[in-house]
Amino acid sequence: MRRAPRFASALVTLAAVVGASLVATSSAQAATTRYEAENATISQGILESTHTGFSGTAYVNGDNVAGSFLEFTISAPSSGSATLAIRYANGTTANRPADVAVNGTVVSANRAFNATANWDTWATSTLTASLNSGSNTVRITAAGSGGNPNIDFIDVTTADSPATSYQAEDATLSNATVATNHTGFTGTGFVDYVNQTGGFVQWNVSAASAGTATLSFRYANGTTSNRPMDIAVNGTVVSAGKAFNVTTNWDTWVTTSVTATLNAGANTVRATATTANGGPNVDRLDVTVSGPPDTQAPSTPTGLTVTGTTSSSISLSWTASSDNVGVTGYRVYEGSSVVASPTGTTATISGLSANTSHTYTVTAVDAANNESGHSASASGTTQTGGTGAPTAAELMAKVTTCSQISNGKYKTDEDVSSATVAVCEKTGAVFWKADMDIDCDGIRTTQCNENTDCCFQADTFCHTSGDSPLNAAQLPYVVIPSTSSIWNYTTKGIGCKTVVAVIFNNKVEYAVMGDTGPSGIIGEASYKTASDLGINPDPSNGGTDTGVTYIVFTGSGTKIATEENHQQAIDLGQTLARNFINNN
Repeated sequence: MRRAPRFASALVTLAAVVGASLVATSSAQAATTRYEAENATISQGILESTHTGFSGTAYVNGDNVAGSFLEFTISAPSSGSATLAIRYANGTTANRPADVAVNGTVVSANRAFNATANWDTWATSTLTASLNSGSNTVRITAAGSGGNPNIDFIDVTTADSPATSYQAEDATLSNATVATNHTGFTGTGFVDYVNQTGGFVQWNVSAASAGTATLSFRYANGTTSNRPMDIAVNGTVVSAGKAFNVTTNWDTWVTTSVTATLNAGANTVRATATTANGGPNVDRLDVTVSGPPDTQAPSTPTGLTVTGTTSSSISLSWTASSDNVGVTGYRVYEGSSVVASPTGTTATISGLSANTSHTYTVTAVDAANNESGHSASASGTTQTGGTGAPTAAELMAKVTTCSQISNGKYKTDEDVSSATVAVCEKTGAVFWKADMDIDCDGIRTTQCNENTDCCFQADTFCHTSGDSPLNAAQLPYVVIPSTSSIWNYTTKGIGCKTVVAVIFNNKVEYAVMGDTGPSGIIGEASYKTASDLGINPDPSNGGTDTGVTYIVFTGSGTKIATEENHQQAIDLGQTLARNFINNN
């Protein structure tokens, strides 16, 4: 049986950076340092003083050749966003574009240095970039045969107060998901917006005192067009349609900044996509607040108690800490290792072995990463439970009732008259019971191609670690319905590499999320999934009309490291399935 074609996601990685956003800095504690061109490293150019109006003792006149450059060495008191103001003159009638690179990475390609009135008239081109603490290089390389304009100096404005970084993967997400399929991000991942209007990332931000702050967004946009967003602070838009211009590719990260007023204590910063293309990929938010840094740690948590155990988990609770600015989270320790980082005063430590004892302490942290002392310890022992690979019968016994979380139900095929399949939730997973249609998309193989599959597409939503489409004939994977008003799978942290248990005729197959399908239809898996379960995998006449259960594991630790590694899916899947059985 077949359904309508799926909507595979293909990333366009063409395009050059056409510019970086201007930034208005009003931080009372910003420091500006001037770096004269005559003190920089010159490649194919000379020092001159022929024209008037320059600063220092000279300016640099680059040769009329592409590739000539001027490189400054600059210092920053701390890592974070900085404003680079390049003073130049261009007495010709044409733009003299240049690539601006920081520490070897181009942050503004083909940046325009447009004509000025004459060689005695100086203008400033301003951009923002992330600097490392200590020494940095800024290189301006001619992109055209006309060479660079005459360059007088760079003014570098940095914040005296160090920036506080808020990772995007730790924020509240709507119509966006955490991803790791591109390089260069910080933290544990980045946020990939769904291609639609209204998706957002919202951070909880703390400030020691009310005042002006610089909000610096690190992002990548590997498309060919701007992906604007509205930036709101505490519910009020402070920058409407803020430009997030294209970068060289999805692995090239740049920073754009806005200024806003923060309240003392807790604040929210939300970046909302304003077009159907969604937002760019967002790595983190750096917040630099005027005023002295916060060095006061929160109070030590009290009342740590074990509130429950299963054969694979221990649950804890404690009394909230206080802080002069605000507590942003807690760290649960077993010995010297952090085993959980909740934002509230409860945590469940999962993945434990049955009948084992564990001792925990808790600390509190604030936005400046000040950490309290450790609480008094609390100990607990997991219950005796089942071991070994779970059976299909054990799993099916836990999905006999449905706590529906979908806003309505799905059809099993496009041509059926009614929607009958709901998405249900249990502890540690969501599940549905449906049919199985055959997905043969991705890499062309003998089994899967335009001749064997009427609706074949040479791409899949998820890609391999080498950024290639999946091989449906070799990799067991499941198709998840595209996000819609019925259900948005990303709200449960589901995405590429998430492990799925597929059950049919008393057999269990461990697969991963590999593709997305129509938003109103459910029940589809790859050729290999069907074949392993004894279902006819032929995309033209295979599949089964009923009897398939899909259990998609949710929560932390439910994704494998390598999308195409089936053994990883089996190993992690068996552990997650055993936890699912023990916890329900």
